[in-house]
Parts: sequence; structure tokens; C-alpha cells
Amino acid sequence: MPSLPRSAILQDDSCFHVTWQCHNQSWLLKESWAKQLYYNLLLHYKNRYGVQIYSYCLMDNHPHLSGHLSSLRDFSDFFRVVNARFARLYNKHVKRRGQVVMDRFKSPMIQTDKHLLEVMRYIDLNPKRAGKVHHPNHNEFSSYRYYAFGQHDPLITPAPSYLALASTPEQRQAEYRSLIEDLLQNDWKTKQPFSSSPFIGNPDWVIHKTKILRLFHQQQLSSWKQRFRERFGT
Repeated sequence: MPSLPRSAILQDDSCFHVTWQCHNQSWLLKESWAKQLYYNLLLHYKNRYGVQIYSYCLMDNHPHLSGHLSSLRDFSDFFRVVNARFARLYNKHVKRRGQVVMDRFKSPMIQTDKHLLEVMRYIDLNPKRAGKVHHPNHNEFSSYRYYAFGQHDPLITPAPSYLALASTPEQRQAEYRSLIEDLLQNDWKTKQPFSSSPFIGNPDWVIHKTKILRLFHQQQLSSWKQRFRERFGT
């Protein structure tokens, strides 16, 4: 069965939300050294491939990242290199063999800065939803402290949606903390389809893009069936 190419979802000069699961949903990112290893690889390769990281949260069995890509081809190469190198170094460290990253990573496209800010807050609250922390400030491997308190983080390029919150760093930090606290007081348990849906944006835009994606998938499946019949005569 053919899989959809990433070009059917993302495009050059677009924003993304990336996540992937550790093999068999194992807790391969649980230890701080493993999270730091993945963080360092993201930091090392992001400029080489023209990828900007706006926000991140490294969970125990999966990461979440949002950002901007210049070239779709370079974006795919970036995660191919980072994930492959992470798997190799992780296995070497723990003296194991086998797969580390399960399947292909998911990379929904984000439509606007407004939706990017929603994804960033969703990412920050993942540890809270998982019961790992009581507040996102308690999570060491995330971008929350950068946006909420101005803590230095070389991995991050400040998101346009964050910069638009206010005119000074102090005001932006206060605004971001307020946005997070509002969610904590109201709907932090709500699980948005930011990982399962291929598109994140206005409902009409998502419906339109999903219809195009389904049509593309049907055409690809029809082509695959035709090649199968030609090869095996059934």
C-alpha cells in the first residue's frame, strides 16, 4: 500500500508541527541524557537545513516541535539525518540494537500565526496532560521558559505569533504566561487533533485541504492497483 508523500501535506515556506513515537511506544526519551542528545542534534543541524524551531517539548516517548521550513526537501532531510543519528547514538550509548524512531514522523501543516500560537500552547501543556508535571514551568525540556520568562534557549527562533503579542519582551512574556494560565484554569484537559490531523487551521481551509489530500490518495491508490494488476495479472 502506498504512503502519502510529505509534499501532499506540506510545501516550501510553511509552518509545521512535528511529532513521532519511539519504537513500540517505548520510553526511550525518558532519561535526561536522551532528551539532551536529541536537543543537541536539532540545534546542530537546524541551520544547515534551513529549519527554524519555534517551540518544542520532549516527552518521554515522543517529541513535539513547531517551526518553519524553507525547503520541503531540506526539511525532510533534516529530520532524516537528526532521527537517524539519534537512533545510532542512542543505541551505542545503551548497547542495544534495533529501531528507535517508529515509522515516519507526522508533520501537519499550520495555516496561520494564530493557529501556530495554539499549537505552541498545546505543546507546552503536553506534560501536564500526561500527568508528568503540575505546571509547564516544571518541565526542563520545553520552550515554555523561553517564552514565559525569557530564559536563553539557542534552539529557538522566536515565533512571529509570539512577537506580535506585545511591543516589549517583558510584555510578551506576561502575555504568554497569561495565555497558558488561562488554559490551565479552563480547558487544559482538552486534546486538540494537532497530531492526528494533517492540517491545522480554519475549519473551511482544513476541509478544503483534506478533500484535496483524499483525492490525491485515491489517485495514488488507483495507480498502485493498476501497477499491481499489470505485474501479477489479477
